[in-house]
Amino acid sequence: MAKKPSRKISRKGLVRKLDKLFSEYIRTRYAMDGMVRCITCNTIRNWEAVDAGHFVSRRHYATRWHPTNVQTQCKKCNGFMGGENYLFGIYLDKTYGVGTADELIKLSRQITKFSDQDLKDMIEIYKAKVVNNS
Repeated sequence: MAKKPSRKISRKGLVRKLDKLFSEYIRTRYAMDGMVRCITCNTIRNWEAVDAGHFVSRRHYATRWHPTNVQTQCKKCNGFMGGENYLFGIYLDKTYGVGTADELIKLSRQITKFSDQDLKDMIEIYKAKVVNNS
């Protein structure tokens, strides 16, 4: 039986798929026995019950999928508390070195355009990383 030709996934579909994989990678990368810590309030939750919180907004493509810009946050801190940006910045500087938060802000101001192939490549990279975290 002949294979059906695969449908071309839209750019929006590629971004959505990458967002999903990247979020799962972020939420599982430091999980121990399935549990992770919110970087802003230190509560411990199952990785499936937390968000992949962005220091710099997702609307900036230069930092949208930057692993330093995105960390585990409980839903309260990420949603109801607006991301706790001040505490997030302190965490970034303490963890990755003084000036990291400022560097991410500068990086976010750069105009960045990803081709469909770039998105597909990142999908494959994060697909592999998620499998390794399992």
